[in-house]
Amino acid sequence: MTRNRLAAFVLGLLAAPAGAAVVYDNHGLVVDAAAGSRSDWNTGQRQTTRSTTITYRGAKLCGKDVGALLYPDGKSPAARAFFCASTAKALETDAVLAFFTSSSASTALAHLQAGDGGLRVTRLAVSSDPKRDGIGGTRFEDARLPGWTRVYTAWNETVMIRHAPLTALNIGAGKLLDVADGVAYLAVPPGREAVEVEPTHYVTDAYGYRQLVPAITKFVSAPLAFRAVRMSDGRELARLDFKDTCLGLPAIQFDRPDAQSRPAAPDVAFDDVPAWRAATLQLTQASGRATLRLQPAAALPRKAGCAPG
Repeated sequence: MTRNRLAAFVLGLLAAPAGAAVVYDNHGLVVDAAAGSRSDWNTGQRQTTRSTTITYRGAKLCGKDVGALLYPDGKSPAARAFFCASTAKALETDAVLAFFTSSSASTALAHLQAGDGGLRVTRLAVSSDPKRDGIGGTRFEDARLPGWTRVYTAWNETVMIRHAPLTALNIGAGKLLDVADGVAYLAVPPGREAVEVEPTHYVTDAYGYRQLVPAITKFVSAPLAFRAVRMSDGRELARLDFKDTCLGLPAIQFDRPDAQSRPAAPDVAFDDVPAWRAATLQLTQASGRATLRLQPAAALPRKAGCAPG
């Protein structure tokens, strides 16, 4: 085997295409997704690769022109960044949701729709607070509601996107368990959170100059919590907080696994989560007030070897 043929053979082993699919094709807007595999140089194991290409009237939506489409007012530095499509999803409204990533700007989520008036690109803010308007990952998740899609923010908040009329509804911290009777139920898993011990302040030094003293924070254990949120406006109706930091959750499959993922067997599979929620949480609404509590027969697991504190 010649050197050139050997190199071609090795490259074929390193990156093998597995298939391609047309996600959307209408009004000149085309979304193609390709899946393949490559060999990890460190482990030698095969890894799945995915790529998405979006074109409009033959022109690829990848480059500095995309930043101007996402930030049309030109005020954000991201308007001049180089963006390319990452993941896309076709909607029943003859439109597309897509993530656009950049090496010099934060990931953007956009709604694309083509028609007689050309291509309309609408960037979706995932938080009303500009400091928290950041995407966490580039996966579109099952929202457990027809006509909706779910994504995460970089602050571990859940955002529900209604396809028509187009709306991005941030329902706050937590992982979605269920949506029933206009109420979204979320679990906030136990973890760690930053607590500000002393705020940022100024002091006057020995020479009479004012000096800025940064805030002092510490990380403390954050116990488990559950939340009930009204889907009409994202307002929290009720919250159930636990003081015991040793209480936890069973292994819940919050997100539907895709064909490429091989998750460990959960205690509660994705399709069984709503039934688990109904058997675990009870929401009572009366006289304008709402209360969230555990069902009488519900029990939550405790972390092994954990001492409350």
